[in-house]
Amino acid sequence: MAWMKRSQAMRRLPAMVLRGRFDYSFDGMPLAARRMPFRKRWNLLRCGLDLALNRDRLRGMPPALQVEPTNLCNLKCPLCPTGVGAMPRAKGFMSRETFQKVLDDLGDSVVGMLLYSWGEPFLNKDLPWMIAQCAARGIVTATSTNGHCLQSRDEALQVVDAGLNALVIALDGSTQEIYRAYRKSGDVEKVKRCAALIEEAKALRGSPYPYTNLRAVVTSENETDLPNLRQLARHLGVNMFSIKSVGCLTHSARYADYEKTDAGLRRYQYEGNARLRRPPVKCPYPFRQPTIFWDGTVVGCEFDYGLESAWGKIGEQTFAEIWNGPRALQLRRGIRGIVERPKFCGLCPYQDRGQESTVIGCEELRPLGGP
Repeated sequence: MAWMKRSQAMRRLPAMVLRGRFDYSFDGMPLAARRMPFRKRWNLLRCGLDLALNRDRLRGMPPALQVEPTNLCNLKCPLCPTGVGAMPRAKGFMSRETFQKVLDDLGDSVVGMLLYSWGEPFLNKDLPWMIAQCAARGIVTATSTNGHCLQSRDEALQVVDAGLNALVIALDGSTQEIYRAYRKSGDVEKVKRCAALIEEAKALRGSPYPYTNLRAVVTSENETDLPNLRQLARHLGVNMFSIKSVGCLTHSARYADYEKTDAGLRRYQYEGNARLRRPPVKCPYPFRQPTIFWDGTVVGCEFDYGLESAWGKIGEQTFAEIWNGPRALQLRRGIRGIVERPKFCGLCPYQDRGQESTVIGCEELRPLGGP
């Protein structure tokens, strides 16, 4: 939703105003908010006006939100700041109290919520409760997992019963040898079991949700394994198989170790060994999709995980105060080129990308409601 173009938003305007329906996609997955109350429709209209007028001080509240259930993870992926132990923030889990404060401030305006950031979200045992609280407010939810925490039928049923709309399951190799090349400490069989259990739980409840996306982060180790992964996705019965370019620590000296040989699968284009430079990206996140970390700290972009430009903290201020506070306005002006951008923007993995999307391939295997 955050990267939606103005023309795309305009095409959705009649259905949103007249029927309270707003269709959008996340990482290629089809999502839709239905029967939105007047306050959400009005907020979306205000957001559209903010976008059209190129405002820094925004009249609308964010229509999308990213919330971090935890920044702890059970894996040690070599291009993730959590995995390599480079996360400068304290580690912890978002409490029910903090999440409830988020909903109290934003539950009447947010259309979609991403429930993950710099950790494995299902390590937070309150995640199904969070999903259910969102569902009760008509908020479309999506999350992403490495698949190791959902290992029983009861755990899978909790996710389905909570009302999760979309689930990305990360699987970067069809065999343990290929998988562990990037997903250090991981077990490929656990990921397969997670996907199978979610599909079983959906069948038991007669529910099409969550829409499941088996996704491979493409590296030099697994690019020849993609046909096997596609076949495995079909076997597991998920809704979609997709591939995505590596997007963490892209300025790390180790990034080149995982870069693909196939130029069509790369995030960046090169001249020799030098990355082709492109004009600064106009990041939409500080305008439409901020992030709230596990302790309630609000940032304009999840890649500010070192809190260089933290805006404030839920509970200490209202979100409305944070949303148009001085640090939020400063970041937006930086994005627009009026003032200097913060240093973390210089490490943005979207900057200089050579393709329109970081998701470089999607194949829908089983549409919603399909056989």
